[in-house]
Amino acid sequence: MGVPYHLVFLIQQVYESNSARVRIDGNLSDQTATRKGVRQGCVLDNWNGGITIGGSKISNLRFADDTTLIAASQEVLVALLNILEQHSAAYGLGIDYNKTKVMIVDREHDNHREIKSIGRCEVVQSFVYFGSLIDNSSSCENEIQRRIQQARVAMTKLTKIWRDHNITKDSKMSLVQSLVFSIFLYASETWTVKKADRARIDAFEMWTWRRMLRVPYTAHRTNVSTLNELGKPKRLSSIVSTRVLTFFGHIHRSDNMEKLVVHGHAPSGWCRGRPPTRWVDTTKQLLDMGIKSATELTVNRERW
Repeated sequence: MGVPYHLVFLIQQVYESNSARVRIDGNLSDQTATRKGVRQGCVLDNWNGGITIGGSKISNLRFADDTTLIAASQEVLVALLNILEQHSAAYGLGIDYNKTKVMIVDREHDNHREIKSIGRCEVVQSFVYFGSLIDNSSSCENEIQRRIQQARVAMTKLTKIWRDHNITKDSKMSLVQSLVFSIFLYASETWTVKKADRARIDAFEMWTWRRMLRVPYTAHRTNVSTLNELGKPKRLSSIVSTRVLTFFGHIHRSDNMEKLVVHGHAPSGWCRGRPPTRWVDTTKQLLDMGIKSATELTVNRERW
């Protein structure tokens, strides 16, 4: 394709004869040839800025060609952007400022809504990251409402199927779970679910089952009778809780960034008002036990 030979040779040397080993409970596996994937790297790896969580500095998060920069102030963020832009330019790469957004998370100062741009980037109150809505309130309420709306649209588009009397009830239930609930449950393991959110999820679930069964609200049927007709399926809110606990166990069986964020403490001052509900608080409520006891249980995967 016209790529200079020395560049092809360099890439070949990086990836040829690669191998990897897996560490499980302190024991290393045998070497296995690596045949897929690319190496991760960033010009910001040696950057001393960012925020401190659990004694570790975090300045950026990377996944494929997406990079999230994290800074404690506007000045540091602008410096980060400049470094990234300068080093990227040396390789013929650049930052697309039309697609790059900045979000300020600061409850004490109402997120500085008067600031419209930082370092040529638009300042927003929320953005969609890998399919999930992230906002500066640190709440999952808007994301849950957004997922409910997307699932409702999918349910409405399948009205022709729900009206078809030739399709059995069991088949329709399978379609609901695979085509509707799967849309709602995307990334639900990361949600912080409050009491109001759980009530909203239950209401959406009953709306879905009633629409599938073609039961109007004027029929005055109770939720219990509707669920009994369906064979008492596992509640949607319970599925969300199960996913949260499964993910909690997964991240605690190894040393990773997620575990650091869950257990690490970031230096910050007290602000007025009730502290926001954290993801780990949801786990404590579901298990009715402390995080230390829950973490000890996760060691045994089968038991967990």
